[in-house]
Amino acid sequence: MTDLSTSGVIHRGACQTCDMSFFLGVAALAVFSLLAWLAFRIEPHWCSKDGRRMIARAQRLPETQSSTTSWSEVRVFIDDGDVILRTRGMRAAGLPGEYRVVGKSPSPPKNREIYILRGEKEVFLRIPTDSRGVATLEELLERNR
Repeated sequence: MTDLSTSGVIHRGACQTCDMSFFLGVAALAVFSLLAWLAFRIEPHWCSKDGRRMIARAQRLPETQSSTTSWSEVRVFIDDGDVILRTRGMRAAGLPGEYRVVGKSPSPPKNREIYILRGEKEVFLRIPTDSRGVATLEELLERNR
């Protein structure tokens, strides 16, 4: 004859194990979601000590009839008043080239500066406000006015 109280205890223990694994699964999903959100929110940026080389985000100025393009990661080199943009791969095919700093956004997003570059085409360059490159780009902007 089977002892019912023993089988009830075993069953109750299995439910507690299921509850714990469900809780751990939900917690892992929450942590993964938070890390994914942070990864998309954090913008890649690096700047050399002299502020003349950096990694930033750039976007082509949209044509009057076309939709806006997305921000792309670019490598920025400043050489004798010219701003040289380079990209990796074909992700931002229209961005590489030589530009001059001709303007700055009067109302940029929080903790960001947006500069307007002009060459064969016009490009927005977005960098953090506390970057060493801000001083260099401000100097170029004053020189080109």
